[in-house]
Amino acid sequence: MTLIYKTKDVMEKLEIKDSVFKKYISILEKEGYIIQKNQQGHRLFTSEDITTLERFIELSKYNGMTLESVAKILGSTKQPSNGHAVIEKKEESYDVMTLITTAVTTALEKQAKQHSAQLQQMQEQLNRMENSQNDRDLKLVQSLRESQETKKMLLEVKEQIAATQEEKSWWQKLWK
Repeated sequence: MTLIYKTKDVMEKLEIKDSVFKKYISILEKEGYIIQKNQQGHRLFTSEDITTLERFIELSKYNGMTLESVAKILGSTKQPSNGHAVIEKKEESYDVMTLITTAVTTALEKQAKQHSAQLQQMQEQLNRMENSQNDRDLKLVQSLRESQETKKMLLEVKEQIAATQEEKSWWQKLWK
């Protein structure tokens, strides 16, 4: 027994808007993909149709793949409702596989370049952070040295003041 889905159910399952869904169906049907309709002309979707739409959405994400080219690939794979299989020539299958392989390879290369660029940006950011930390450390050490020098000077001044006061008191005792 084949389960039949309504348009609304398919859109919810695929999580796409009505306008986008209609566009995808229109392009697929234009390229020969057959979706059964009831007596009122409403489309009836099978699990196979939903899988095809999922593939359509996935393949359309690859760089260089237009919606029409994806629809051509998928439109030629649907069996007509009379039960006779669509016979493909070997060349066409090879072209489709080449097209898919090229699209996947291009997408992977693009993704690898993006990852490489991100890695380089992260390395540069790490270098900037290390330089910033080194500068901060140098300033901190310099500040500590200055603080210690100031402390030494204050101690010397304190000792001088104490010596001066001691000397004063000695003279005062002497004159008294």
